[in-house]
Amino acid sequence: MVLGIEREQMGVLRRALEARVSDLQQRLSSEPGDDGYRREAQIATQLLRRVEALERDAGHRTWGAADGESYPGDD
Repeated sequence: MVLGIEREQMGVLRRALEARVSDLQQRLSSEPGDDGYRREAQIATQLLRRVEALERDAGHRTWGAADGESYPGDD
């Protein structure tokens, strides 16, 4: 299957997947025996890695939430 995704859409998709993976990981830490969450977390993580690879292949710079933070001495 081939999807036509624009640059802006790719970034939104990546951020949505990052948020979902984070949410699922938090749920798994509180409900470790839930196989449904575990499977969804695996699939969401796989999709996130694919989107990141597509961005790299297309020459887009990927960034995480920590990239927007400033640290002491970063002046």
